[in-house]
Amino acid sequence: MTKYMAPALALLVALSGCANLTGDTGSNDRGLDGIPCVGTVVSTAEGLAESTNSSLLGKAQMPTGKGGVCSAKVFAATAPVVLYRVFDASKPYTKFGVWWSLKRPGNSKVDYRSENAICPEWSNLDRLTHCEIRPGTQVVLGTTQSAICADGSLFAKTAAIQVFVPNDGRDGIIHVGACAEDSSWP
Repeated sequence: MTKYMAPALALLVALSGCANLTGDTGSNDRGLDGIPCVGTVVSTAEGLAESTNSSLLGKAQMPTGKGGVCSAKVFAATAPVVLYRVFDASKPYTKFGVWWSLKRPGNSKVDYRSENAICPEWSNLDRLTHCEIRPGTQVVLGTTQSAICADGSLFAKTAAIQVFVPNDGRDGIIHVGACAEDSSWP
């Protein structure tokens, strides 16, 4: 842990605790480490049916400060569902990465990074694509977990819903199709 990460983690834990005391979490869900999450995961979504897969859930759900999702559920696609992804064009293998959204992102990179707790070292966030997940594919929907970045900066937990799709572009494992041409973003 760098000299900047310890104070940032302490601040994150303190702020998470304060949110719980004031009732601002909007959720009774607790993360893996027992610290409350912010927001609520949907119970139903068009084209998705709640499912189970503890292994998949374990890949997406992370403890405080590690990114990923906080409160989460597994769903299986019953029909094609359009998902949006902002990625780093300098890393072409990330075009079909694991983190997606049910909504088209707005026009602010700063807001998108903050809402989804995306550290600058993880992605330049300069390209946008949208694809459909294939029926039968299991995905995780969850509220955004906090992240402590390499420079010591901190992104708090949010109610923004992220979609974890178990793609692995480096190994050619892709669960999306019918993609539109990607474009510069924002």
